[in-house]
Amino acid sequence: MAEELTLSAELGFRVRWYVEGRARFVAPVFPTTEQGEPTAPTKSPVFYNPFSSLSRDLTVLLARVFDREAVVAEPLAGSGVRAIRLLLETSNVSKAVLNDINPNAVKVMKLNAEHNNVLDRVEVHQGDAAVFLTAHSNPGTRFYYVDVDPVGPPARFVENSLRACETGGYLGVSATDLASLVGNHPKTCLRKYGVLAGKSFFAKEAALRLLASHVILRGCSLNIAPSPILSVYHRHFVRVFFKVLRGRSKCISLLKNVGWIQACSSLHISQHPITSPPGATCSTCGGKASVIGPAWLGPLHDTATVEKMVEQAGEYPDALKTLRKIVEEVDVVGFYPVDQLARVAGGKPPSPLNLVTALRELGYSASITHVDPTAVKTNAPPNELLRLAKSFVG
Repeated sequence: MAEELTLSAELGFRVRWYVEGRARFVAPVFPTTEQGEPTAPTKSPVFYNPFSSLSRDLTVLLARVFDREAVVAEPLAGSGVRAIRLLLETSNVSKAVLNDINPNAVKVMKLNAEHNNVLDRVEVHQGDAAVFLTAHSNPGTRFYYVDVDPVGPPARFVENSLRACETGGYLGVSATDLASLVGNHPKTCLRKYGVLAGKSFFAKEAALRLLASHVILRGCSLNIAPSPILSVYHRHFVRVFFKVLRGRSKCISLLKNVGWIQACSSLHISQHPITSPPGATCSTCGGKASVIGPAWLGPLHDTATVEKMVEQAGEYPDALKTLRKIVEEVDVVGFYPVDQLARVAGGKPPSPLNLVTALRELGYSASITHVDPTAVKTNAPPNELLRLAKSFVG
């Protein structure tokens, strides 16, 4: 306590010690309501959100499966904990370059790097993230991994982060403005991301596909081809990791999996080419439909990469649980919440696990999803799914 008081006096704002992974570091006291409930730390002197620890665990695990030594960059570093953990918890991150426009963050980053004995492998900058990334956009100055984790939408940092990423390297992008991406504020989503977010029964997955599409479209305009390798929805954020390649042909190939999704209240999902956007009438039943896109229609995960991460995840139980679910997920667009199946079929919601088992026994691919524990992913047609759901309560 005495040490915290001394550091708070030196920094000019109240801090405390936190422990995350193998790092022990200082950050401002996390803001709470009068009832003690956590609030968004947007007004904190230095940004740190303990509820995003899963995001940082996953970043560590991805770095552990890099096939070469890496220099990583965090243009919006805040307390610096992500980069410090990469240095402490992996054997192939040799250096971390940190940046933040906030002078208080720069002080805290340096303090934390020194306390964790990694100051000799850390380079700290103060400035605008876009300017920082632009300074590293030429070959020879780029990073093997770039992490973009802003408060709110990442849109204004995407192009420069792609430019600053090596060919064959990796990019991690988070978004916390979920209300826009899940379809609650479609005009805001269109303004920020340039995509339509119609409301759907699989809105959380749609948010991942829209964020992935946004990054892909911005990249392809630069002849950069970012391909999703891991996509995660958790609490207040969505995060997509990309493998970054370059070249016109790679971009054209990637764009074949960008298109439109149409979904209706009768649980029909259809996919449409990017050149043929659907209307607001369901192409299957003729009912009212929502339109989502342009969205990423391809795989949200690279199974081989995720399996390697699982092998490294023993000391991170939350990440391990999430990754194991992801490995089992069926590669289809959308999912079906059991309460929605019950609404359409009539009766009570079936158990997701029982429904998955029944679908597999009929020869369909089926799984639960990390995005929504009450939902199933399957390639079974909706009428078969509804028949099964009804049989559980009949």
